[in-house]
Amino acid sequence: MKHHIANHAATAFLCAATTVIITGCSPDSTEAGAKSTASATTTKHPFDTMTPEQIDNQAREAVKNTTSMRLTGKVNSDGRQVQVDLAMDVRGSCNGTVGNSLGTMHIIKKGSLVYVKAEEDFWRATFSRGMTAEQAGEMVALFKGRWIKPPTMMSETLGRICDGFDILLNALSLVSDGSATREADATVGGRLVAVLAERTTTETTTVYIAKEGKPYLLRGTVAGGNEPMDLTFTDHDKPVDTTPPPPDQIVDPTKLH
Repeated sequence: MKHHIANHAATAFLCAATTVIITGCSPDSTEAGAKSTASATTTKHPFDTMTPEQIDNQAREAVKNTTSMRLTGKVNSDGRQVQVDLAMDVRGSCNGTVGNSLGTMHIIKKGSLVYVKAEEDFWRATFSRGMTAEQAGEMVALFKGRWIKPPTMMSETLGRICDGFDILLNALSLVSDGSATREADATVGGRLVAVLAERTTTETTTVYIAKEGKPYLLRGTVAGGNEPMDLTFTDHDKPVDTTPPPPDQIVDPTKLH
């Protein structure tokens, strides 16, 4: 199975998030696990006559036509665990949080406008590089807990976190080599799913595809290997709330003297 969501989507877009969290500018999934379940009905489902490759193709086509979704879960990137709860759409807009052991950042992006908010640990890790302790302390005191409208270069870097939608779509490649297997059906978020798995000598990639309604990818996991992950996908086609923070809660660093 050439999904490899962790290696492509998670690494590509969450590496950007990790970089942002560490340098500044340079929750478990909806359900902790999918429960195996016997078929809830004796009615034959179309998936039951399909190969794993064909089921995978159904999911890929469904996601290609999706305008938005929410990603929730954990990914290991470059040895660091990144937690994400992010709604994003095909236009690059997003609203949500990305964080690791250094702190959590809340980001809202619409078009080229980016707003971020984080607490003391995040900003201290950001400003400790390239500033004296006194300078960093002043910036942390100003920024912590407040919405920031970053300067252009930092906005572009932060904004790349929200460009992961297309990467996720492209990561859904067809099962073409016949190595995927159909596992027992399960449930994710109370919805019945078909389960496909691919195993190598070091890791197991598993995807959970909705059997009710559109065949959306609802969960993807990688166990073992260097970049384990567990992501849940919800709120398909739900508009992303990109309402900016109130003006009196926003700090514009370019206007500070």
